[in-house]
Amino acid sequence: MSQENVELVRQLARAFRVIAYDRRGFARSSPAPGGGLAEHARDAAGLLNALGASPATVVGSSGGGVFALDLAASFPDCVAALVLAEPAVHLTTHPTRASVAMAVRSGFQRYVRRDPTSAALTMYRWAGGYKTGGNAFDAFPGAWREQMLAHASAALREMDQMIRPYPTRAAIRSIACPVTVIEGDLSDPAFARAVGFVMRLLPQARLVSLPGAAHMLHFDQPESWVEVVTQTTGHAPSPVAVPSPHPQ
Repeated sequence: MSQENVELVRQLARAFRVIAYDRRGFARSSPAPGGGLAEHARDAAGLLNALGASPATVVGSSGGGVFALDLAASFPDCVAALVLAEPAVHLTTHPTRASVAMAVRSGFQRYVRRDPTSAALTMYRWAGGYKTGGNAFDAFPGAWREQMLAHASAALREMDQMIRPYPTRAAIRSIACPVTVIEGDLSDPAFARAVGFVMRLLPQARLVSLPGAAHMLHFDQPESWVEVVTQTTGHAPSPVAVPSPHPQ
C-alpha cells in the first residue's frame, strides 16, 4: 500500500487487526487479465474470506471508496461497516469547473503528448488541491510522489472506467450496514457533491467533517482520520480492511 498510509495503519493496528493490501495494478500488485472495476470487489471478498476476516470494517478513500461501496453491495456478508473518505463515486454526474479543466488538461497530456505521468500528476494535484490554493500532493515526501506516479497508467485506466457511474444507484441503496462518510472543508466541490450523493442514497450514513482538510484527508488530518475509523470499528467490532486508494 502507499507509504502515506503506513503510519495510519500502524496506529490502527495497536487496537485492531488491520488488513492493508495493494489493489491489482497498484504498487506491489501486478495487473491481472481483465482488470474491470468489479474485480476489485471480488478480490477484496476473496482476500477477507481467505484470511477468516469477514465481516470487516472496510475503509475506502477516494477511488477506494467506490470499491468499498461495491464490496458492501455485492458481498454484504464481508462488510460489518463502511468508512468512506470522500468517495470518488459518480463524479462525472456532478462535475465542477476545476474537474472539467483537469480532465481536459490530463487528456491532452495523455493522448496528444503521450505522457501518462504528467497526466496522472495533473489529476493528483487537482484531487489534492485546497480551495485556499496549493495542493497536498506537492507537499508529500518525494518517495510518496514517486510511488504514486509509478502506477500512473493504472490510475488513469481506472479514471477511464469510472466515467461510467459505478456502482449503480440501486446497488448503493441496497447497502444495509452502518456507514460513516468523512469529508474535508477545503476540497474541490466535486467531492462534496459526491458525498451528498452517497448520503442521499444511504439514510443510515453519518457524516463527519474535518476542518482544514482537503481530499487527502488522511494526510491533512491524520489523527482525526484515525479517530473516526477507530470509533466506527468500535461500534462494529471487526477487522479493519484498507485497500490501496485510487488517489483521484
